[in-house]
Amino acid sequence: MKSLIIECSSAIGSLAITEGTTVLDKRLFENPRGRGGALFSALETTVPDHPDLDAVLVGTGPGSYNSLRSSIAAAWGIARARGVPLRGICSLLGYEPADYDIIGDARAGQWFFASVRSGSLAAPVELMPPSAATARLSSGIPVFSTSPLLESATTAHPDPAILSLRSSQAGPADPVYLKPPHITTPTR
Repeated sequence: MKSLIIECSSAIGSLAITEGTTVLDKRLFENPRGRGGALFSALETTVPDHPDLDAVLVGTGPGSYNSLRSSIAAAWGIARARGVPLRGICSLLGYEPADYDIIGDARAGQWFFASVRSGSLAAPVELMPPSAATARLSSGIPVFSTSPLLESATTAHPDPAILSLRSSQAGPADPVYLKPPHITTPTR
């Protein structure tokens, strides 16, 4: 099965074309908050070379609101145009070890925390103060972060090829939101 995997939940976005466990093509690109243009350039240079896709898989976060919405919309469009299934997978499953903890900056003084055991989320992703997240870290297993938050954490970004290997855990391509929408009321 030949798949396109798109992952844009962190500051380094990526996409891969895989066939089974073989990575045929992989691209990394800058993916700063609020700017998703590099994703479309990477898609434009990769997707036309693979007209025989069987599926599209997209990372659903948590991560930047704009990046997640852009990548899910692009994945939906490609899947629809090609007539192939679209599935979403939690971006936090995109790291190689079977067991690890992961933290990330959820802004406004909060972090997200998740534990992955045997390649699956051990519980839903949680939002908490940094002190509570660091207290939850397990000893003896790797700790990852999508930004430099802790000296003891390895700063790394989800790998689309690893997400492909864990695609049995995929479901709807709905973004993982950690907070309710924040709406600024006009002053007038």
